[in-house]
Amino acid sequence: MEIVRIKEPHEYPPKSQRVFERVKDWFGVDFVPKMDRAQNHYPEFGDGFRRAAKVTMPDGDLSRGQKEMIAGAVSAINVCEY
Repeated sequence: MEIVRIKEPHEYPPKSQRVFERVKDWFGVDFVPKMDRAQNHYPEFGDGFRRAAKVTMPDGDLSRGQKEMIAGAVSAINVCEY
C-alpha cells in the first residue's frame, strides 16, 4: 500500500506516455507498473534508472528471467513491495 498517491498513466505528459508503452513492451504486460509510474514523477531519475536496467538485465551469464527472480528474492528479503 503506497503512502503517497501515484499518478495514473494517463495523467503523465506525452514523453512519459511513450516511455510507458516501451515499459509495457519490455515486460510483456498490458499495464504500467507502479514503480515505473513513480520513477516518471521525476523523469531525470527514471531515465537514468531505465538506462541502468537495459545494461544489467539482458541475457548474459544469467538470463533476464533469472535476474528478475534474484531481484524478487532480494526484494522479499528486504520486505520491499516492488
